[in-house]
Amino acid sequence: MRCYVATMRSRLCSALAMWLWLGLSTGAQAQSTPLGGRIADLVRQAALGDGVGLLVMEGDREIYALSPDTPRNPASNQKLVTAATALLELGPDHRMHTKLFGRIENGRIADLVLRGEGDPSLEHVHLWELADALADRGVRAVDRIWVDGSFFDDQILPPAFEQQPNETAAFRAAVGAVAVDQSSFVLRVLPGPSVGAPAAVRLAASGYFEVDNGMTTTESGAPNVIASQRALEDGRMQLVLRGTMPAGLVGVGYRRRIEHPLVYAGHAMVDALDRVGIRGGRRVGLGRGPDGLALLADHESPSLAQLLHPVGKDSDNFYAEMILKAIGAHRATPATSARGAEVCQSVLERAGVPRGAATIVNGSGLFEGNRIAPRHLVQLLGYVYQEPRVRAEYLAHLAIGGVDGTLRRRLSDLPSGVIVRAKTGTLNDAIALSGFLVAAGDRERVVRFSYLANGIRGKQGAARQLIDDVLRAVAAEMN
Repeated sequence: MRCYVATMRSRLCSALAMWLWLGLSTGAQAQSTPLGGRIADLVRQAALGDGVGLLVMEGDREIYALSPDTPRNPASNQKLVTAATALLELGPDHRMHTKLFGRIENGRIADLVLRGEGDPSLEHVHLWELADALADRGVRAVDRIWVDGSFFDDQILPPAFEQQPNETAAFRAAVGAVAVDQSSFVLRVLPGPSVGAPAAVRLAASGYFEVDNGMTTTESGAPNVIASQRALEDGRMQLVLRGTMPAGLVGVGYRRRIEHPLVYAGHAMVDALDRVGIRGGRRVGLGRGPDGLALLADHESPSLAQLLHPVGKDSDNFYAEMILKAIGAHRATPATSARGAEVCQSVLERAGVPRGAATIVNGSGLFEGNRIAPRHLVQLLGYVYQEPRVRAEYLAHLAIGGVDGTLRRRLSDLPSGVIVRAKTGTLNDAIALSGFLVAAGDRERVVRFSYLANGIRGKQGAARQLIDDVLRAVAAEMN
């Protein structure tokens, strides 16, 4: 018995010694250089807990590593994967088309088909241009408008977006192969002609809305607009308005998400036709429409390289989710978010990330579901940087510290000649920043980094401050 206890005590001591050695060696590795030591001090002082992962590398050399292999919620750093996959799979010059098909007989089109390929930049003005093309062909009437969204599947709400079902803000917009104004609308409320009169409401694609306007005009005070919305069975939207609008104001505007992008696009097309004087029944329906119709007009999107700027610089969720489906469509249609995510996994694998090590559910990083490690992102950044056919476009889509996008008010004080190009990420419980530090000179130096901080609810400011201070320390050594 005494021998058994001694043996167990010896094993426990050995295990404790190994645990201490691992902990000390990790710390020693992080502090093996003065720069690594400074970063370690910054991490300790921030005291953000064990939800922080950080990896800083120059070439194959690790400058600093803290839990770099633990997958975490990347927030909008997920967009780095979406953008890289889009450039590598579709190419920087890829463009998306929105087309009108029909048969013109005596100035009338019985069935007009509006067909899209998921252009995230499609706006009302582009539908006006398509309508102008019809008017130029002598079209005076349209009986039916078919909105063909078959390039994408029927899942208009991206994965994980169901986690906030009552959210009406535009950042949670639905997606569709034909989607206008980023699947959002502007509710404009103006005072009525006199005190006590109903307030005036202005809406583009007004046929999409069933409005219950209970707002009144008051003599003074502040605007008080209470708006609720719900989807109707036909895909349109009911909008209930209550509150007051003071006389003398020019009005107020609010941007909100629409409920069904394809139906909204159909009614936006009605407005476009009306604008150029094309009348008729113009009944809106969903579907491919009759076969054998001729191409009448075509709108082409900007290049993919340009479409990625809102993704990287402004962290636009709608653009990211539309582009994820476009990636999926490159393999097969109808496109699905899941197929787009699978292609993203393939690109990560080519970058050296073991298949399944990262979890991808959507393209924007919104809500809970995605999981990726700092090392995975650093590997991806290195892989893309080594690809000359996409490197310039990938760097260009990222925000520049102190200059533009979500970094315009951060990291403007780096040493001369050093800039940061990176993607931010923000959720209630996650702060992220991953990208490149680039120092120009006789020998260009490039540092790749990824910082994923989870479990920091209420400490978002401190979490941002930590990575900014880390990058200042690294930049000072690069100059």
